[in-house]
Order: sequence, then C-alpha cells, then structure tokens
Amino acid sequence: MYVSEIETKLGQIATVINQIDDPKVPRNIRKGAKEACDMWLLNKSKQMDVRIAITQAKLEELYEDPNIPPEFGTLILMINTELEKLLREVI
Repeated sequence: MYVSEIETKLGQIATVINQIDDPKVPRNIRKGAKEACDMWLLNKSKQMDVRIAITQAKLEELYEDPNIPPEFGTLILMINTELEKLLREVI
C-alpha cells in the first residue's frame, strides 16, 4: 500500500475517532481521543509506524476507562483493529 493510501485511511480513521466527541462520553475521554488524533495520528512530522502505534496505545488507555459508554468502547476496539492492520502494512 502506498503512503498516500495509508494517509487516506488514517484520515478516515480520524473521522471515526471524532465520533467519540459526543455528549454521552465523559470529557476526559473526548479530550484524550482528540489529542490522540491531532498529536499523533494526523501528525505528519512523526514516522508513520510511531503515529499508528502511539494512537493505538492512547485509545487503549481510553478503552480501559471504567466510565466509557459501552458503544464507544466497541468503537475504540474497531478503530484499534483497523490501526493494527495498517501497522502491519507499514512495518
């Protein structure tokens, strides 16, 4: 897969991560998801594999928060599955 295709995929994943910005989700989780997206996933100054792996780690931390609504926990698992696939392609 070419870098431009991966960037497109990352943009699509970022759109899905932004769904976590919902009033039903506690503020700290929304903030964490936005930071993972802006500071890591979409940060082109970092290496691709680092961007993906750190975004996964940050989302995993959010998933473990006991206050996350179940449907958003499921969303995070789905996002991390996609990130894992991409990570395998860039390594």
